Amino acid sequence: MELSILDYAIVDEGKSSIEAIEESVELARLAERLGYSRFWMAEHHQVPALASSSPELLMLHLLQNTEKIQIGSGGIMIPHYSPYKISEWIKLLSALYPDRVNLGIGNNPGTKVVQKLMNTTPITREEYNESCKELVDILTGSEVFVQPPEAKVNPIWLLSTSEKSANLAAELGQNYVYGLFFNQAVDYIETAKRCLQVYRTKMLEKHRNPKDVVAVFIAIGEDEQEAKDLVRCLDVWLLGKKEFTEFDRFPSIKTAKEYEIIEADREKVEKNRTRLVWGTKETVIEKLKKLVAEFELEELMCIPLVPTIERRKNIIEILAKELMGKEEKN
Repeated sequence: MELSILDYAIVDEGKSSIEAIEESVELARLAERLGYSRFWMAEHHQVPALASSSPELLMLHLLQNTEKIQIGSGGIMIPHYSPYKISEWIKLLSALYPDRVNLGIGNNPGTKVVQKLMNTTPITREEYNESCKELVDILTGSEVFVQPPEAKVNPIWLLSTSEKSANLAAELGQNYVYGLFFNQAVDYIETAKRCLQVYRTKMLEKHRNPKDVVAVFIAIGEDEQEAKDLVRCLDVWLLGKKEFTEFDRFPSIKTAKEYEIIEADREKVEKNRTRLVWGTKETVIEKLKKLVAEFELEELMCIPLVPTIERRKNIIEILAKELMGKEEKN
């Protein structure tokens, strides 16, 4: 069983964005010592509580500060960039750090404010497919020259919550990430199983080895009360009000407790909770083992979206010990 991490460079209350970035480095180093397979940075713009605005630059910083763990993007949002430009920086990073760079691709265009600032617009499914194909063609072909030409780029990862992206990943012969945390469908478990099956079946039909990961939000409390407190932080955060600018820092337990969740928000809170794996250590490990078995996973991507670096570190230490049998060596 392999474990990986998707990090958001959370800016906690009382901390600066610079401190958040260095805490991401601290978390990546710990993940490496614990035997995690990969550590990815998300892409978010105009969100004061998340400092991960440029995953490619954070990837370089993380690569410089670690030795062997895979470092990647989870993901680069292709509506904002040309496939050629993405290919240039991923080639360069791959040349500087051979066999350590992961490129995850997504299609979220962001808010209207972000679209205006980035000078982009939402793209259609067909346009997204064409951009992904163009990117793969550039990275694997010889028609377009990209420096450095000697660099070997690992297969890209397509981020998804749909069968359409599962089909595309298989068609392109690339890797696949299913974001369990992002799907609000009532039958989200069955949807995930269906998407994974589509991807795996079509890859095998093409005589290719499927490589897939499922990503999930995880909150572990020291006891039942802390678990409830932490999931309330996620309840409040995932409401996403004012396009995730309601808070200038990620809500602490105190802030979340004081926040009034109005009746109109309760349905969304309940839906969101179904997509989270939370509770005490025993509860979370049992749920994760069930998910791993149900999805027939070889790798699980964990998102410790909770306040304070100490809690985030504690979560990845628990998961490493309970799911991989590994502990940090002093």
